[in-house]
Amino acid sequence: MRIVQVEMAEYKYKVVYDWIKEKIDNRVYKFGQKLPSENFLCTKFNISRQSVRKAYVALTMEDYVYSIHGSGYYVKRESTYGQSTKTVGIIMSYVANHMFPSILRGIEEVLLENGYGMHLGITENCFDRERKCLELLERDGISGIIVEGTKSALPNPNLHLYQRFIERGIPIVFIHNYYRELAVPSVLMDDIEMAREITMLLIKAGHVNIGCAFKYDDLQGHRRFQGFAEALNSAGIPVVDDHVKWFASKKELWTQNRYGISMETESIKDVTGYVCYNDMLAEEFVMEARKIAISIPQQLSMVAFDDQNVQLDDGHYLTSVRHPRKKLGIKAAETLLDIIEGNGHIENFEKIIVPSKISVRDSIIPVK
Repeated sequence: MRIVQVEMAEYKYKVVYDWIKEKIDNRVYKFGQKLPSENFLCTKFNISRQSVRKAYVALTMEDYVYSIHGSGYYVKRESTYGQSTKTVGIIMSYVANHMFPSILRGIEEVLLENGYGMHLGITENCFDRERKCLELLERDGISGIIVEGTKSALPNPNLHLYQRFIERGIPIVFIHNYYRELAVPSVLMDDIEMAREITMLLIKAGHVNIGCAFKYDDLQGHRRFQGFAEALNSAGIPVVDDHVKWFASKKELWTQNRYGISMETESIKDVTGYVCYNDMLAEEFVMEARKIAISIPQQLSMVAFDDQNVQLDDGHYLTSVRHPRKKLGIKAAETLLDIIEGNGHIENFEKIIVPSKISVRDSIIPVK
């Protein structure tokens, strides 16, 4: 019974909070205007004074209102909700990862040239942080959003927040991935084609027993696996389930630039070639392989994505797909500004591909 009472109290406080916040956002109550008294709200919502005060305290902490002793509560700021500003919201999964600074430089370069500022939010690939980033952008007022989706291959609990921006005419451009439920453009590297091409390098070197490791909660992981499978199928080579490793990155490991991958001898004993989701993962595989006395690439040829010039055993270097980092950021910003300023026509579901190339090194040893 006690739990039910607490939940009801929380619900009542939230009703008042949402009602006042909505009135401020929609400019029913404007900057400096006095807000309804505690007595009025107690009567209107049939709740206790304690619940009303809790709502006002929360709004005060979020800089929506301020109080004057003996007088009441007032609107602290003019709402920017729905207003067009020359500010773009940027939401990224990570910022410490080697790719993202270059992507951000590309975005910033275009925005500054066109008189736009930007607000940056980092999700760490967590739905909760993504929600908070979107709520802050909605509150602060922006012209558009460039976003890398969170766990983009999984159902997303924040789609309704994205939909609210769309309904208000605020454009969104995704990078690296997209949510299939949202009718918005995305700027991508050609993950499918590049995975197909880099896998074909292994096949042309005589490899037929080829394994791979990709992220299962990430759309890029799915697209890269698709290209990998297409390459094998085109060569008449079956995809062997035991040679395919799926994983999800964990927040606590990402802070250390690790994935927490382990390599079991059984899973690779018949494999001579391997395709890794990215170079960071390849580095982990190299370290794990050493533990079980497997030398890369002498015993296991390896390729990956992102082109960090990874060193393998005995002075060999990793063949890897170059990530078009800055170019991708530039294209995303240009696409968004074209939509905001009405320059050209961008289809809602348009997938804009930024070309990539492969840096071929000596990590593929021909099969004898």
